[in-house]
Formats: sequence, C-alpha cells, structure tokens
Amino acid sequence: MSLRPAWRASRANRTFSKREILKLLAFAAAFIAAAVTILEIQLFPSALSQLKVGDIAPQDIIAPNSISYQSELATEAKRDLEENRVPLYYSRPNPEAARTQRAVADSVLSFLDAVRADPDPTLSADGKLDWIQQIEAISLSRQDAAAILNLPESPWLDAKQEIRSVLDSAMRQEIRDSQLISVRRRLNLLISSDVPDAEAAVITAIVEDLVQPNTFVDEEKTAEERQAVRDAVEPVFRTLEKGEVVVRTGERVSRETIETLQAMGLQEPETRWQSYASTFMYITLLTVLLSVYLVKFQLPVLKDNRKLIFLSVTMLVFTAAARAVLPNQEILFYALPTAALTMMVAALIDSQLALMITLTMGLIVSYVGGGSLELLIYVIFGGFIVALNVGKLAPLNSLLWAGVYVAISNTIVILMFRFLENSLDLFDLLTRLGSGWLNGVLSAGLTLLLLFILGNLTDTVTTYIQLLELSRPTHPLLSDLLRRAPGTYHHSLLVGNLAENAAERIGANAFLCRIGAYYHDVGKMLRPYFFTENTPPGLLSLHNNLEPEVSAKIITSHVTDGLELAKKYRLPSVIRAFIAEHHGTEMVRYFYHKAVKAAEAAGKDEMSVDKLSFTYPGPIPQSKETAILMLADASEATVRSVEPQSSEEIDRIIRRTIDNRMKSGQLDACDLTMHDLEQIRLAFIDVLQGVSHPRVKYPEQINETAIPDTGPLPPLPLAIQGALPAPANDER
Repeated sequence: MSLRPAWRASRANRTFSKREILKLLAFAAAFIAAAVTILEIQLFPSALSQLKVGDIAPQDIIAPNSISYQSELATEAKRDLEENRVPLYYSRPNPEAARTQRAVADSVLSFLDAVRADPDPTLSADGKLDWIQQIEAISLSRQDAAAILNLPESPWLDAKQEIRSVLDSAMRQEIRDSQLISVRRRLNLLISSDVPDAEAAVITAIVEDLVQPNTFVDEEKTAEERQAVRDAVEPVFRTLEKGEVVVRTGERVSRETIETLQAMGLQEPETRWQSYASTFMYITLLTVLLSVYLVKFQLPVLKDNRKLIFLSVTMLVFTAAARAVLPNQEILFYALPTAALTMMVAALIDSQLALMITLTMGLIVSYVGGGSLELLIYVIFGGFIVALNVGKLAPLNSLLWAGVYVAISNTIVILMFRFLENSLDLFDLLTRLGSGWLNGVLSAGLTLLLLFILGNLTDTVTTYIQLLELSRPTHPLLSDLLRRAPGTYHHSLLVGNLAENAAERIGANAFLCRIGAYYHDVGKMLRPYFFTENTPPGLLSLHNNLEPEVSAKIITSHVTDGLELAKKYRLPSVIRAFIAEHHGTEMVRYFYHKAVKAAEAAGKDEMSVDKLSFTYPGPIPQSKETAILMLADASEATVRSVEPQSSEEIDRIIRRTIDNRMKSGQLDACDLTMHDLEQIRLAFIDVLQGVSHPRVKYPEQINETAIPDTGPLPPLPLAIQGALPAPANDER
C-alpha cells in the first residue's frame, strides 16, 4: 500500500518559502513590539503616577497588598554611612620631605645672613625688615624680623645651628595634615634648654613655617577599602503591610515616597532602559518558545494568517487587560476572564494549542504582577481545566460547564494561598472568592458572545451553535435536497451515521462529520435524475444517450454546483470543505473506460482521452474529518450498489475502497494513521452490516414480485425534461 505515514506527509508540508518566513518574522516582531509597548508604557497615567518630589499628596496612598521591596535609597544611605566609618589610610613618612625642607631652611638662613650683613648705608632698618617679610617660605611678623636683625652675631650663629637641629628633629616624626598644627605648637619642646628665650623665640618663628607634612593619605588604598565596605553592605528591604499608609493627604512627597510608589507599580522608575530590555528579552523568549511549539506541533496554524492574527490580537488584548489592573488592583484581576482566551482557542482551533497559550499567558500575567506565583497558578490551573474539557466546536453545555470548572479552580487556588498567609481577613477572602466565581461566569459568557459575533461576521469561524442550526432538517438547503433529490438526502443521512461512528472511534470531531455529510452532495439536487440513487425504478439511465465526456462533466460538476449552493446559503468554510474534498481528485472511471473503448473503436489509443475531463476538481482531503467522509461516501455507495449478502462481503468491499483511496494518494494530506484506518473500517462494518443485511422474502412478497408490470412508467419530473441535468451517483 502506498499510504504515506502521517509524519512523512507532515514533513512534506513543513517547508516554508522565503516569503512565508518573512511573514512569520514580521508577525513575531509586531507581536513583541506590541507586547513590550503594552507592558512598559502607561497609556492612561493616573494622578499618582505624576507625583514628584516636593509635591503635596492629593489623597491618602495606602498599600493595597503586603509588599517587600529593595530600597535603593536606604541601601545607598547605609553604604555612605559605612564608607564614612572607614579611616584614612596613610603611606609611610617620606624622607624626601625632610631633605627638601632642610634645603629650604638653608636658603632662608642664607638670605637672612645677607640681609643682616648688607653694608649698603642707604638701606634703612625698615627696608631690611621689609626684605625679611618678603621671604615666601616663612611668614614672620615685623617683631620677629626685628629680633632676627638685632640678634648679635654669635647668638645668631647658635640660633642657625639650633634651627637646623630642631627642624631635623621635627621632620623625623610622622607628620600628617591633621597633625601639623600640633607639631608646630610643640616645637619649643625640641629647643635646647640652654638657648635664651630671645633666641628661642627667633628659632620657633623660623622653624614653625618650615615644618611641613611628610606623611600623606594613600588615596588608592583608602578608596579600595571604602569600596569593599560599600560592596559588603547587604541590600536594605522595606516592608509594607496591607493597608499601611504610605503618605497622607497634604503631606509633602519625599524621595522615599516616590520609591515606594514605584515599588507598588503606581509609578514608573526614572531609569527605564533596563526595564525595557528585561521586558523585551522576556517577551522574545516566550515568543520563540511558542513559535517552536507551533512549528513542531501546529504547523497549519503558522500557515493560516487569520489564525495567527486571531491568536496575536486576543493575547495582546488580555495582556493589556492584565496590565490595566495589575499590580495595584489585584482583587479586580481575580475577576478578569483570562480563561475565556483558553476557551476560544480550544473551541476554534485546538485544545493542545490552548494549553500552550494558557501557559504563555500565565507567564506574562505573573511578570506583570511582579513575579507572583499565585497569579501564575491562578491563570494556568483554570486554563488547563478548560483546555482539557473544551474541544474544537465544543457544544454549548461544555462551555457552560467549563465556566463552572474555572470558578471551582479559582476557589481552590485562592483558598490555598490565603491559608498560607499569617493573617486571614474574612472580608478580603470573600471578596476574592466572589471575584473568582465572577471570573468563571464572565469567561463562559464572553466566550459565547465572541463566538456568536465571530460566527456571524465571518464564515472562517464555525461554532457548535452554527452546526446545531445546520443540523435541523428544516434548514432551507436540506429541505430543498429532500424535496428535489430524496435518494441523495437519505444517502447523506446514512453517510453521516457512518462518518460520525468512525470519527468517534478515532477521536475526530464526530458532530462535524455528521453535519458535513448532510451537505456534501447538495450539488446533486440541481440534476438529481442523473444520479443513481435518485433514478425511479424501471427508468433507464439518462447517461445511455450521452457522450462519456458529457456524463463525466455532469457527474463531477455536482462538486462545483454544491459549492455554489453552499455560498448562496452561507454555509461556513468548514462545511464547504466537505463538499470540495469528499471526492478529492479521483477519476470517474466508469465513463473514462467507456471513453477509452470508444476511442479504441475509432482507431485511437488511450492517450487520446483527456483524463482531466474525467477527474474531480479536488482538492484531496485536508483533515481527518473530510477523509472519513470520503471513505464513508464511497463505502456506502459501493455497498448499496453491490448488495452484499454477508458481513464478509461488506468487509471486503470496505477494505478495497480504503485501499483504492490510499493507492491513489487521496489520503496523503490528512493525518490519518494505519490504526485510524483500521478503526474506521470496523466502524463502517458495524453500521453497514446493520442496514445491508439480506432480508427474507415472505410468500406475499414473492407473489407480489411475480406480478407482471402492466402499466407504463410515470412521466419524468419536469427537472429531467429540458436542459442537461447533473451528476448521478459516481457510477463507480
């Protein structure tokens, strides 16, 4: 058999053109940009978000929840305090300082010697005093300068010797900037006790300015030690209890108040690029993970622009809603119907995809809520329960029960986290529980409303309610089918039973299969008597007098005619797929072989017959449901035509029908596996052997069948008289 495994078929469809890759990248970039914008930019800033340092608080600002945050202001203050406690580190005394000051002293003394010994008679005593006071290295009063000039030569020589001695003794000590005054005040203690007071005063006056610091701060080591102390300071955390007043009305707003508001999410921090970068990386990571999942497990979604837009827009809408109420309105968030997103994705696309969307949404909500584990579990638990109970085209009662399950899940999560708190506020608990139940009600109600709106605005979204409406026998199109082609109508009912039974066995959408079967052959009612099931007993086939090409065109046109009727009656696209795909690209072989024989009789070969003229337009089935219908349609028609006399014959007919469709490649684009086909075969046998079993003919029936036909056949209905009618059954 030539059926390709599901994985091989999916691998063949897993390639992307360059244009598709660019489209997906554009989708991802747009989603990331929109999500980051929603999470980081306050589109409608509140009055509290506009407060600045020094403003007057317009209202009491109270912490809505208990919060603990790292205070940069308090941490920085503590770092400064610890840094100021670190002492200055000094290098060793520099001996070069002593030598430098000794050279300065020698220079000063030499200048004083020159002034004292100056023989210029024109230089008065006051002039000499002025010269002495102009010495830059030392600062002498006029009295000290006069004492130097008046000192006799011998005492002056002793004084110079003592100046050098005292300076050397002083500079041998460790002298810091902070110690300089103290050292100068103790210079007189270094002067020899034999020196007279007059000389001692001169010595002190000169040496006092010559003594300079010789030990300096080691800036590098001091900065290193201070930085080490700053780095060792642990971050300071501030805790606000729920209901604690941050600032009262009329009080001036401080830097600490602004920091607290930022921690509560009521203001944006001044430095935003780190937050933007963090949010961008977080959303990008989630987008990449979701994209990888779609590539590996939901490839058709990636290739469907409408589904991508639906997923992106709904996720952004719910992200914006969460951003609007978090983190300062956590109670209100409990009522936010995030489970509606899961319900819509599960009902419209796929339950497994809904699980992944729920996980992604939970991580986004947790991020908005400051990494809240409670919010993460709150969203994920409710969403997972929904995804496990709601399937594609879920019935109304499933959506309503899903809302109840969400409310119960919310109750459990709220109680679980409230019991973990030290104090239990009964009013707060009841408020949260009420919001959780409101969440379930709103989730179910919002989902029903959106499905109703989408189902009526576009035929690309099909809901269970729409299918329920299409299942009514009084539907105008079904009523026309019953009136104009009763044989096709009853054939469709039986095919619906076959398809529904088989779909239930393999986990496909059984209700969709049944509704699709009702409408798959509606195109036959335009020319009903060209199809076997609508031909009155005893009436010869209308194809007997037609060319094979004409008959084939009539037969295959029931597909295109059905699609036209489907558009006229506004059938959704998911039902139109059953009409277009239930014959795939098969050939009408009976008329093809008839045409080949006619060509050979005319001396032509088989190549002269155009196969496309005998081929259905297709496409081949793209889903499990349309593939099941193809097999059910062919099996029912063949069994009805052959009239098997045993279940073994029915089994052989079904096996041959399935094998033929496999060999012709009609099942290559769907996801049916060999196990699925085996279950479908068994389901067909169960149904067909119940309706096709041989019946015992009683004597009355035997006598009735022996009565000769004496009357003429009734006249053909007006539908046959006139223009060319449409296909009769497949003439397989």
